[in-house]
Formats: sequence, structure tokens, C-alpha cells
Amino acid sequence: MASYYYLVATLPTLRLDGPLSFSTDTFLGLCKPLVSEHHYRLLCKALSGEPASHPFLKAYQHFASMVNKELVEQRSRKLSLSDPVYRNDGDKEGRISDIVRQALAQDNVLEAEMLLLALHWKFLDELATLHTFDIEALLGFALKLKLLQRKSLFTREEGNAEFKRLFSNIQTEIANN
Repeated sequence: MASYYYLVATLPTLRLDGPLSFSTDTFLGLCKPLVSEHHYRLLCKALSGEPASHPFLKAYQHFASMVNKELVEQRSRKLSLSDPVYRNDGDKEGRISDIVRQALAQDNVLEAEMLLLALHWKFLDELATLHTFDIEALLGFALKLKLLQRKSLFTREEGNAEFKRLFSNIQTEIANN
């Protein structure tokens, strides 16, 4: 089992309410010369979302899949869509259902997204709890960095620009009909 004491010790502490320290590409650049080729491929798979056989990644990917399936089921229920394709017949967890319900009840889309990001973050904390200087610690860091990178896209300027674009499209569509 490889240990990455130096690499992990040089990484900043990540907080969901904190800034994005650096990009996932920068992180991969830091890791490439310091980790084995196999572990580097695992890190790349973690960041790309590609299915992996590593227990840590499998656990996280299964969790993320449960969240997505619960979102589909609850959104379809909210829209009164009864097609069985929307039903979540897979594994379920109460905390996932609760957070998804809370997120869908939010009037503010950003707050809803932050609830879902926090759910993923907490799961990664639990998954990486006993891993300090091993590949699992790096995988947890990489996935948290990916969450922060997603969060960094939520800016007021881009949100307003997207709203104006959508609103303009709706106005154009109404004018044409």
C-alpha cells in the first residue's frame, strides 16, 4: 500500500464554504510525478466520473448514482410524471431522500445546489475518515476539489447572464407565436 506523506502534507485544507485553491488539472499535474501510474489513472477516473473498480471510487459513484436517481424520482413526482422509467427501484438512503426533498423545496436554485453539494461533501468526509496519506485520501481530495470547482461556477454575473439569455429566448418565442 503506497503512502503519499509529502504530497498529502503539501495539499491545502479544503472547505465547502472556502475558495477553490486550484483547478483539478493543477492537482493532477502535482500528482503525476509523485504517484504511481495506476494511482494516477485512478485519480483521472475519479475526476472524469468514469466507472472504476477501486472500492473508494465505487462507493462514491454508487452514492452519486443514488442521489441522481432520487432526484429523478422526486422531480418526476413533482411534475406528476408517472412513467415507471422515473421510479427509483435501486438502493435508497433516508438522508439522501431528505436532502433531495429539501433541495427541491427551495425557491432559490443556488441554495438547492448547495444542499446537494453539502450532501456529497459529507459523504466524502465519511468515506475518507480513516485515510490520511494513502490513495484514498488523494481520491477524496480530488473529488472535493471537483465539487469546489463546480461551486466556483455559480457566480452572480454568470447567473444573471444566463437568466437574461433564457428570458430573451422566451420573449422571442412568445413574439413568434
